[in-house]
Amino acid sequence: MYAAGVFAFLAPLAFADPIDTVVRREMTRTGCPGMTVAVVRDGKLTTKRAYGVADLELGDKMRPDDLFEVGSITKQFTAFLSLLLVQDGKLNLEAPISEYVDGAPEAWKTIKVRNLLNQNSGLPEYVQIEGLGLMDTFDRARWLEVMKTQPLDFPPSTAWAYSNTNYALMGLIIEKAGGKPYTEQLTDRVLKPLGMTETRFQDINAIWPRRAHGIIRQGKETMRVSGMGGSIQSDGTLVSNLADLVKWDAALRERKLLKAEGYAELWKPGKLANGLEKPYGMGWFLTGPDGPAYVGHAGASVGYSGGIARFKDGQKGSISVIVLCNQYAVQGEELGKSIALGLDPSLKFPIPTPAADPDAARTAHLREVLNHLAANKATAEEVGASVTGPLGSWRLRSGSPYASLANVKTMAFAREDRLGGFKRLVYRLDSKSTAYLTLDEAGKIVAVQLRPDPA
Repeated sequence: MYAAGVFAFLAPLAFADPIDTVVRREMTRTGCPGMTVAVVRDGKLTTKRAYGVADLELGDKMRPDDLFEVGSITKQFTAFLSLLLVQDGKLNLEAPISEYVDGAPEAWKTIKVRNLLNQNSGLPEYVQIEGLGLMDTFDRARWLEVMKTQPLDFPPSTAWAYSNTNYALMGLIIEKAGGKPYTEQLTDRVLKPLGMTETRFQDINAIWPRRAHGIIRQGKETMRVSGMGGSIQSDGTLVSNLADLVKWDAALRERKLLKAEGYAELWKPGKLANGLEKPYGMGWFLTGPDGPAYVGHAGASVGYSGGIARFKDGQKGSISVIVLCNQYAVQGEELGKSIALGLDPSLKFPIPTPAADPDAARTAHLREVLNHLAANKATAEEVGASVTGPLGSWRLRSGSPYASLANVKTMAFAREDRLGGFKRLVYRLDSKSTAYLTLDEAGKIVAVQLRPDPA
């Protein structure tokens, strides 16, 4: 539903209306039939707009509060409900998932509930398994039995890799812990209390007024689709609109329902066994190095895309952007970031300034390691399992996120940071992007973060 990758902002332009220009440029680039966009600044709704058509076949004009399947935006609701159960004393984040999943295989015995929510369990992606895809119809019992037979991509807590399986399984755990169906618990404990009356779970057979109809483009063909019809709801089948997601944004800003410690868990970076923190909380991507305070997530499902980008939550100058689209797959979160940067250029990541290199030999060695990594030939002595572990996962098998490093011509030192027991070295690559390389005490690379320069 959403694959994590290098966080590259869509380039905002200098124009009178950044929202219109960014949205129309993206619609032209992707062919998306329609979008809706909301902007909340310092807690006030300042923009709610619709673009294009809700139904490509009928040409029906999009309206601001049309309904969309929101894909993996669902995950933040699942995480929130999980933390409500923790608050109730019904769910233990540190417990092995085998306490909640009957017949858990041996490979799952060391996976904790926290691993699922932080996306570092090692569980493989289910949507790539024959018969369990996003457009397949299957029951949950079959889904669970098939997943029990799948090998892990890496041992739990040793690496981070986005997998819908984590949040699909969380739905079953929520049912065991809460004693009621996941859909019923989320509706009664989150949606109803927050007044989110238009938000519900996808039902492709229901007749809902003002539901935008999704499409998928494959080559020159365009297919009309109905959304996800499987039996797994907790990873991506919520249907919502701008009005309700603005209410959700307000609830988060006002810290409703959850206690302070619950919100801290929601937006705390997940930590690996080696102590390394990854910029993903529970259902939310977090800000990277040098960035402003940020949480956000994209959603992409069968025929739909969307995203929520929230900057400077709880601070003066906060901006939240919500984007919904009736085409798979538009990068809704990145589009939201681009709109926010167009409205407030101060949110741009600063570009580090090159400095005198205190260890040129080290830099030369690291450049060689990056070349090995780009060629998928890095050794265990050069990079840690937190880097190599995810490379065997479904999302990364078709293309390494480090392939672009093979084309780097210059690598200029900018600075060195201390992060607990780690060093983070910052380098400018060809004067157009920044690399953040985290090294352990042995000098092995355990994290690589690449950021293209903002326009």
